[in-house]
Amino acid sequence: MQDLTISDVEVVPCTNSKYIRTSRVRLNQNGRQRTWDYINVHDCVVIMLLNTTRNAFILVRQFRPALYMYINNEQTGKERSEISEDKGEIEIRAPFQTGVSYELCAGLIDKMKPAKEIAKEEVLEEVGYDISIDQLQEVVTARSVGIDGRKVTIFYAEVTDDMIVGPGGGQLSEAEEIEVEYLPVEKAKEFVFDESKVKPTSLITAFMWYFWKNNVL
Repeated sequence: MQDLTISDVEVVPCTNSKYIRTSRVRLNQNGRQRTWDYINVHDCVVIMLLNTTRNAFILVRQFRPALYMYINNEQTGKERSEISEDKGEIEIRAPFQTGVSYELCAGLIDKMKPAKEIAKEEVLEEVGYDISIDQLQEVVTARSVGIDGRKVTIFYAEVTDDMIVGPGGGQLSEAEEIEVEYLPVEKAKEFVFDESKVKPTSLITAFMWYFWKNNVL
């Protein structure tokens, strides 16, 4: 990302979060006692957009603090158990650009609305396209496992330049800074398998579906 200026980084306790709650469950499984820590998080939508005017997929890039913290901790050589939740200022070793990821348009289902309505709103907010709900094709719904069990629903839609009504960029009120990028269809496979470009598994899943559907693999 251009103009990425970050300073005064510190770790503070996570209290009264609007987005996550930590919990611990105790249970007896087949006669053995178990304890498991997990987090309660919102379900989310992911939208794969193909601009047919440009013959390119629409990606977003943004700085992800959690991603950066993981990468920086790896560079400092510390084990997860050595990292305190309320340690204060941290040792910075990794360049901040390492916390920038390539993603598809996405958002949390944090309102009492159907997933497709949330998806439509996120597309307008993040990339500036005004799409109709009828354009959204559900690709797959899956669940996270391990520390959370939320649902992730992936949609696909085709758009044109005529549907651009705004700049996108996310919610500035929440300090979001989202860059819109266009990935030519012919370069998509190379991009997906390029491990130097950080990307979430939901993006890879969406592209693998597209490759399979179009007999690209």
